[in-house]
Amino acid sequence: MPARWVLAAVLALALAGAWRWLADVPAPLPAPSAPLPLPLPSPTPVSLPGTAASGTATAPAAAPPRVTRSLASAPRIGSEGYGPHIERALAGTDAAAAWEAAQWLRSCDETEPRRHSFEQMRNLGVSPEMMTQLMQEADAEGRRCQTVTAQHRALLPELALRSMRAGLPEAASVVAGAIQPQALAPALREEVASALRRDAEAGHPGSLLGALTTSVAWGLSQTEKLGYMVAYGEMAGAHGQAVVEALVKHHGILTAVPTPQQHAAAKQAGQQIIDRARTQP
Repeated sequence: MPARWVLAAVLALALAGAWRWLADVPAPLPAPSAPLPLPLPSPTPVSLPGTAASGTATAPAAAPPRVTRSLASAPRIGSEGYGPHIERALAGTDAAAAWEAAQWLRSCDETEPRRHSFEQMRNLGVSPEMMTQLMQEADAEGRRCQTVTAQHRALLPELALRSMRAGLPEAASVVAGAIQPQALAPALREEVASALRRDAEAGHPGSLLGALTTSVAWGLSQTEKLGYMVAYGEMAGAHGQAVVEALVKHHGILTAVPTPQQHAAAKQAGQQIIDRARTQP
């Protein structure tokens, strides 16, 4: 999602108090009714629901090398829309292209409600010129999404998992938001949970936010999430604390009132994440 959209949404929220329109909070998708399309290469065999177990898999012990992709190498999207580019990403071996395709799929799912929120903010008198421009950008994105089919949307878990295994930040949280953990073999479920923790511990704001909003079924404890809240509130810039407050108030990310001991542990853990991230090149 373009950063401008996130910041504009935060501005709208701050001015109008419409916290339910908080941008960039991944919404969990419903559980799939059929076996997941995840025929991906893995360092060790992985058994998926609806298939015979062929072995066991373990979560990676260390973060894989990060994969980046130059903006100059991104395909130009014309009247063909995103559909053909998603298919090429699936057929190829470029993890960064797979992640870009996953981002397009997420954006297409979010474009209509995002546009609606901008329109509502404009009707309330919140930055009318900016909201009009953002609505126009959302309309353009909607046109690029017209060639995205249900079959393309079903590829999101596969594309995100491929990206996760390449070490791309936020990919694990997209996997976790697109798949119910009960739908996965235990080894793969643990691999995703480990990647969620790995990426959050690295201090990437998007990964911290993804870990915060992940379903409790993935096994991240409240104490862990409190630490991620501390780190995100500090590292996400001027709007970080406002996002945290909105999450606590409206998204139910805490299952119980934290104890003083949890508060102290979270503050220490969050500060360690901040310190680590700031010392990284």
